[in-house]
Amino acid sequence: MTDLIFNGGLDGMQLANQQYTMRNLTFNNMHTAVRHYFNWGWSYKGLTVNNCSVAIDMTAGAPNALNVAGITVFDSTWTNTPIGVLTGRTTGSMPSAAGSLILENVRLNNVPTAVQATTGAVYLAGTTGSTIIAQWTQGNAYLPGPQQQVLQGPIAPNPRPASLLGPDGGFFQLSKPQYATTPLSTFVSIRSSGAAGNGVTDDTAAIQAAVTSAAAARKILFFDAGTYRVTNTIYVPAGSRIVGEAYAVIMSSGNFFANINSPQPVMQIGKVGETGVIEWSDMIISTQGPQAGAILIQYNLATATSLGIPSGMWDVHTRIGGFIGSNLQDLQCPTTGGANSLSPVRLQCLAAFMSMHITPSATGLYMENNW
Repeated sequence: MTDLIFNGGLDGMQLANQQYTMRNLTFNNMHTAVRHYFNWGWSYKGLTVNNCSVAIDMTAGAPNALNVAGITVFDSTWTNTPIGVLTGRTTGSMPSAAGSLILENVRLNNVPTAVQATTGAVYLAGTTGSTIIAQWTQGNAYLPGPQQQVLQGPIAPNPRPASLLGPDGGFFQLSKPQYATTPLSTFVSIRSSGAAGNGVTDDTAAIQAAVTSAAAARKILFFDAGTYRVTNTIYVPAGSRIVGEAYAVIMSSGNFFANINSPQPVMQIGKVGETGVIEWSDMIISTQGPQAGAILIQYNLATATSLGIPSGMWDVHTRIGGFIGSNLQDLQCPTTGGANSLSPVRLQCLAAFMSMHITPSATGLYMENNW
């Protein structure tokens, strides 16, 4: 979730989910900006809180049944808010690993208490002026040695190479294009371009023609929901903009991708020596049957610094086996006895060579929420 503003109210967001990353959220004039009821791991970047009572409440289940495992906050600003983080973690709280917290590059403006326990104990004082928390953590640290360490205090901040920073000094970020104001005439449908998307028809030629044509015409290629079977590499030139509907799937199939000694890309983004940018979002790249030589995504593009922005991939996922039509389910590929089994892997179950290969020629690629 990115780029949202919440104004007024008791709680800005009440969250109960396993793990998530949120970016560029602003809360104004709330009692509690964010209240967590459950999570495994949650990250915030650009969390702006103005004129609230509490920025983050992570006390659910305290003290003996903490429901919030861990929260990380970085590159954020909290202003005119009495308590930054209200935590349920104490020296005796359970589970012992719950209530973990990392604050990194968090600016406080009139936040008198940065981290406070439900008991009222102040774990990290704030300020009525302005300060920056370089890095502060509470939780278990697994360092070299026989035992874990329990930390609650400042630690050395992570290094921040200049090449990874944005103009505000925080880590660079690039929001996924929404195309909300883009004219409909700018889009080209892959179905209208001749691809079937039924998981059976060989759509290689139709997709390649559409990708090449759309990039040349500066159009956005829209992959209607479906599964698009390909039997050869799809080359994506610089300047391409591609977006999927409901995670449209490109699925490799056939002998071209089956040779483990001669791996071939399913999606080849640029060629070695090619310069430029792409935008690609909301799609899945997968395989069907034995594809021991399939490199699902090969990225080659170099982004010239004069272009100003990098290429972007948002919500583009690789998925190997386990779904209907993959021919890589339990019927074809039964388990071999577990991770420690010496049973050989069946050749027909070698589902891919590699999920993604970013080659040495590639520079300037921004990836967000890619699995």
